[in-house]
Amino acid sequence: MSQLKRLAGDTAIYGVSSILGRSINYLLVMLHTEVFLPTELGVFAYLYSYIGIINVIYTFGMETAFFRFANKGSSKVSYNAACTTVIGISTLLSTLIILNASSVASLIGYPDVSLLIIWLAIILWIDGILAIPFARLRHENKAKLFAALKVGNIFANVGLQLIFLLLLPYLSKFETFSNIYDSSLGIGYIVLANLIANALFLPFLWKYIASIRITISKKVVKPMIKYATPIMIMGVAGMVNEMLGTIMLKNLLPDDFYASMNSEAAVGVYSQTFKLSIFMLLAIQAFRYAGEPFFFSNAADKNAPALFAKVMHYFILLSLLMLVVVSLNVNLIAEIFLRKPEFRVALYLVPILLLGKFLYGIYVNLNVWFKITDKTIYGTYFSILGAAVTIIGNVLLIPIIGYLGSAITTVLCYLTMMLACYFTGKKHYPIPYNFKKVTPYVIISAVLVYLSFVFEHPNFIIDSTIRIIISLGV
Repeated sequence: MSQLKRLAGDTAIYGVSSILGRSINYLLVMLHTEVFLPTELGVFAYLYSYIGIINVIYTFGMETAFFRFANKGSSKVSYNAACTTVIGISTLLSTLIILNASSVASLIGYPDVSLLIIWLAIILWIDGILAIPFARLRHENKAKLFAALKVGNIFANVGLQLIFLLLLPYLSKFETFSNIYDSSLGIGYIVLANLIANALFLPFLWKYIASIRITISKKVVKPMIKYATPIMIMGVAGMVNEMLGTIMLKNLLPDDFYASMNSEAAVGVYSQTFKLSIFMLLAIQAFRYAGEPFFFSNAADKNAPALFAKVMHYFILLSLLMLVVVSLNVNLIAEIFLRKPEFRVALYLVPILLLGKFLYGIYVNLNVWFKITDKTIYGTYFSILGAAVTIIGNVLLIPIIGYLGSAITTVLCYLTMMLACYFTGKKHYPIPYNFKKVTPYVIISAVLVYLSFVFEHPNFIIDSTIRIIISLGV
């Protein structure tokens, strides 16, 4: 039980920081939907969909490899080898992107964003440099420092965007400051703020960066790369599952599908609605930050399978609670954060997207078996399977039911991955999960979410008050 308490404590620290950070970051959703039109945010969402996928290649699965090999041998040697690999890959890829920024911009259909491509390449490079130092903080159980840095970064990002998108346009109205703001840069100010905020990490983690010693020994690096490569492929496929819906929505949705918006605007609406499911992702992210080092450190314990089963049980209960609370209060949340009415036309997607994240969270728990048994190739198989479902589902459903097709495909993708991982894991590393015990909670949660959409008081204030009271009682 002390092990569970430690995991719960670390998850709470990561969770509180993530929730606090994201809550602060949600100011940006309010800001963006107030300042920009759906079409402009559609461009931003489209760019960042590619960034999410590419970022996985930069880190190359070395975070998980570092945890695995640090627990098997010297953490210092593993740290240097992981950093060397990631720095090399990040530097090479960012250099190539910067040198070919114009071609990349034209290739993705936005020839005017080459400057943003360069900034994004630098952001990716910084993220790559810092990936393993952040993993080292987790390995050393420095959850508070990790959390403080992440929250500080979000404060810096929000502050910079408030300056760029509100203060500078206001000051530019005065003759003295007329040249201080470039309206043509538009969403570029969001990227610039991200770049500066990420660069501010460097001095705070300089001790960890300066301690890196370049390691090119095949004896050390080769086994880590062999272990990490399937993790990287799994990560790319996972991000394809996560981001491809946005990319395919723009390319597969007919411009006249929705009477009130074109495909680019639909991408903007979907991406902002998607962000309302972020609360579930926060729980999963906090759990992954704490859980990965926890699983590896307890892998040799003979009671590990029973311990991992208990972790799954409590994770499902907490995730269901989050799913219900967010679904019940989605109208209130949207009223606060999605400032323009045109961004609130797809709120019915939120419970579906939350369900997808819930299934993904279960998969994150289940996949511990192939990480601790060094059979990471199975993660690649499951992710490729999920990517296939994502591609086929979006191709078939988007032209027929629009962004509802993307949301449903997300659920089908993670359901497929979850089932494949569960049944394969039973053969290779049996864990005594007791899903029957949580079945009643799943049914109750589904009924509550369904009723929340069937019954709605016509007065918004009364309706919101009732939903908050019900949420407090859940």
